[in-house]
Amino acid sequence: MIAIPIDALSLDAKSSKLFGNVNFFAIYEPEKKTFEFLKNTESGNGIKTAKLLHDSDVTTTVYSYMGDGPFKSLNEDRIDVYYIGKEPMSLHEIVQKVENGGFIKVDANNASVYLDPGTSSENCECTCKA
Repeated sequence: MIAIPIDALSLDAKSSKLFGNVNFFAIYEPEKKTFEFLKNTESGNGIKTAKLLHDSDVTTTVYSYMGDGPFKSLNEDRIDVYYIGKEPMSLHEIVQKVENGGFIKVDANNASVYLDPGTSSENCECTCKA
């Protein structure tokens, strides 16, 4: 299952620039080709958000801005992480690109290049204690 951070509960929603502070995720089930919505009950804590995705059987997630703590947690739980760039995209476009290898898969070897918490200080400012 693919988790896409979103700000609005709609199939017309675009991806959110946020990850740990996002309110919802659109969860795509490839076998059924359907979306469900997941409320981020851990909003404000990127590591707990990552664990929520793991507990929801997510196998892949995408992001625009993500800090080191959530990335490490996702990586430890063997959830594939893809950088989609800074501009919001439609859910269907994201799914198509993930399935066709159109995004950069972030791993321990390239994380320092692609991780960015999206803060003015360029450091994580949440309370996740990374």
